Order: sequence, then C-alpha cells, then structure tokens
Amino acid sequence: MNTAKSKYMTTTLKKTNANCHSEKVLGQSASEHFVLFCETNAFLVNLVSEFIGAGLRAGDACIVLATGPHRESLEERLKGDGLEVAAARVRGRYVSIDAAAILSKFMVDGSPDPGRFAEVFGSMIAQATKDQRHVRIFGEMVALLWADGNREAAIRLEELWNDLGKTYSFSLFCAYPMHGFGREAYEGEFTEICKQHSRVIPSMLIPL
Repeated sequence: MNTAKSKYMTTTLKKTNANCHSEKVLGQSASEHFVLFCETNAFLVNLVSEFIGAGLRAGDACIVLATGPHRESLEERLKGDGLEVAAARVRGRYVSIDAAAILSKFMVDGSPDPGRFAEVFGSMIAQATKDQRHVRIFGEMVALLWADGNREAAIRLEELWNDLGKTYSFSLFCAYPMHGFGREAYEGEFTEICKQHSRVIPSMLIPL
C-alpha cells in the first residue's frame, strides 16, 4: 500500500469510526448498514461467515449477494462450522444469489434504477420477514460496480440501500477490496462511501 493511500484512508477511517474493531462485525442492531474494506479474500470470508453463521444460529433470514467463488467459500465454511445450509435454504432462511446476475435486474443505462431496485429487494426482504424474522444481508454488488469503474453507480446503490432501510428492517454488510482504492484521486469517493454507512470495519492491515 503506498504512503499517500494509506494516509488518507487511515485518516478517513479514524474519523468515521475510531472505535471500530473486527469482533463487532456481527452487529447487535436490528437495522444497520456497515462496510468492510479488506485486503484478502480469506479475511472477508472469515468475517462474512461469522455474520451469516450467527444469523442462522439465531433463526434469522440470511441473504448473500456475492460472487460465485465467495458464495462457494462461504457455504463450505458454514458447513464446516456445523450449520445445515441446505436445510436453511429449503426453509427460506438462507438465500444465495450471484451478485452480477441480480445487478442486471435493476441496472438501467449504467445506473441503478430506484423503482426496480425497490421492487427486487423490497419483495425479497418482505418474503424473508414474513415470519417476523430478522434479516441479515451480505452484498458485493457495490464492489462489482466499483471494480468496473462505475463509482457513481456504486455510491448511488449505497444510497438506495439506505432509502430501503427506511421501509424495512435489516442488517446489511457491504464489502470492497482495498486494492480498488489504490489512487489518491479516489479520496472523495472513499469518504462518501464511508459516510453512507453506520460504521466501518477496517482491514486487519490498516493501523487505526
């Protein structure tokens, strides 16, 4: 990590959430929207498995919107931890969807359409909460948009999640690879992403 990037990202993370630690990733709030900036896939899968695994044990409905490799790694980890993923899926308590595929359902001309987004995820969350279950969501759609260079759409998508949170109660865990912020020119966007979240889970490699 270059010095300039490390300096501005560390400063922003300190201002956003100076007391944030990885053990708090599971979350205790009935409704929140937090983000992880991670250095490695292993670190990401570890924290997501804690978040989703805790939800399954608590009887929550868990929705995973991620890349194929991350979905596979997560399920292997959950099964390794003794969780009955297949049974949870049959009962509608575990839903795993490819992030790129679900993006195509509400993106219009390179931007997330508010109406389509609300329709897709409003119905999904309503279905998940029909038995008064709490909902936990892990999403990588914003990371895909950012990786494609569509930074404006990524930030707009974060805003739409916040808007949806005014209607439905859910805990949303977003994640971005740290290497996607390798230019100091992204400082403004990085700061805006942090502002869109209730708290930030920093990478284990960033000294806070």
